Amino acid sequence: MTPDIVAEFSRCFPALATQLSPENVDRLLSVCTLVSLPAHYELFRERMQVDSLFLVLKGDMVASIEDAGNILEVGHVKAGDWLGEVAVLSGEMLTSATITTVTHCRALKVHWREAEQLILHDEDISHVLLGQLIELLAERLQRSIAAGEKL
Repeated sequence: MTPDIVAEFSRCFPALATQLSPENVDRLLSVCTLVSLPAHYELFRERMQVDSLFLVLKGDMVASIEDAGNILEVGHVKAGDWLGEVAVLSGEMLTSATITTVTHCRALKVHWREAEQLILHDEDISHVLLGQLIELLAERLQRSIAAGEKL
């Protein structure tokens, strides 16, 4: 990846970038593909097969689910967020929500095989990635509980 992408990654994912050595950031980014997504693009459809996870660098997206024919907005996605990680890491390979871009977005795409190789064979990277994912999932759970309590 170019130095600009490394800088953008470090700005959007500061905890991940600082916990990884520069060499491991380069190794992680070497398995990523930079993708550009237009506004109003449906990246994932609820219960769709997915083969990659995404690290969002730029833009805004909305997460929604369908309930009895109604579309229910369940969250917002922005730079610094991950997408598809639960589907990929669980092995289920199915999305839990529809993700639609609101604005033009840029993201780093990591195919599940590449993510699996890093997690299984690179202890330094896997330790940091899995730690970050656990924190992310805990935050999402806390937000869901808080939202449920408001209902």
